[in-house]
Amino acid sequence: MLNEKNKTKILNLDIIRQLKKYDILNTFTSKKELDMWLSELNSLETHNILTLNVDSESIKFDLNLLIDRNLLNTLDYNKRVEALASIKNAEGWYHLFDRMLRPEFLSSNKFYQDIETLKRAECAQTSLWIIGESTFINSPYHDEDFELLVTSKDTSDNDFDYVVWDAIAMVSNNADSINSEYHRQDLQTIVKYGSKSLQMSHTYPKMAINYLAVNPVSLKDSYHLENMEILAQNQEIGNFLYAVMTNPQATKRRNYRSIIREMIENKNNIGYVFLVCYYAIGEQAAVEAQNILERNYFYEIKNSYNILELLKKVDERINVIDGEFKDITIYEIGCNDSECDNQDLSSQKKKKIRSFFKKNKSL
Repeated sequence: MLNEKNKTKILNLDIIRQLKKYDILNTFTSKKELDMWLSELNSLETHNILTLNVDSESIKFDLNLLIDRNLLNTLDYNKRVEALASIKNAEGWYHLFDRMLRPEFLSSNKFYQDIETLKRAECAQTSLWIIGESTFINSPYHDEDFELLVTSKDTSDNDFDYVVWDAIAMVSNNADSINSEYHRQDLQTIVKYGSKSLQMSHTYPKMAINYLAVNPVSLKDSYHLENMEILAQNQEIGNFLYAVMTNPQATKRRNYRSIIREMIENKNNIGYVFLVCYYAIGEQAAVEAQNILERNYFYEIKNSYNILELLKKVDERINVIDGEFKDITIYEIGCNDSECDNQDLSSQKKKKIRSFFKKNKSL
């Protein structure tokens, strides 16, 4: 009769044979590490390893995932491995499969359903980005958002489907959007306009409707839906519009909509749009909104004009009625000490200011 020590030894040899079969043994850097891992296996994990019977040739993802502790502790381990192995549209992205082994996804009652949905995508990459995220898993819009993600195409002439998928994934996995009243309509707007009004995640400066759709300030703005349309249709100045539309002080201004309208009506003159943006949200935020790959409008204007006087002219054009509010706005925007102290501009700068606004008056 075998004693417990011998039984354990035989059992471990059987497990090692399975590890060799699936080419996992080299995961362990030493015998000591292997022995420690074997000693920590519980009965369910042991059973799952020994009963694994999936063709190793069908597994395209990292075979080491087969011994992931989260996966090993599932009651339907073999069935789940088969489901993972059935995904054929992840070429080049199999390294993302660990996202499906997160506890949130493994415990989700949509595990198999979501894998079937993912398999219908042209490419599984974007789906894999968010499939294991708890926000996306628990979203009340989960099913319809996932369907939208795997079926949407770029409606613009660019045919950049991956940009649309990226935008849908961003919004589908964002708690602020999900908890707002705009989530469903914002996604429809994203699909409607396509890549020409979108930008990839983690790109700057922010200027596209997918970023506006997840911005907490905009989502509390009663003009949010209107701004989504405006931003989608005016991407030439999207970085400046976005900066104003997401600035908490600007969205509370009495002349907020006049500012937006002024920017749109003069969008062919980017320098002036920058100045209006400066007027609305201040120097630092306006400078940050500049596309760093393009011209530096701040220094161009600063070197040629008295910015404080230009801002006063902008204020007059936009027609702020409340004089006290106007003074506070100008003060908060600030100016160089030399400009603030100098009340008498040189005739040259006065002429430049007049020409600046004369040039823009007809725009």
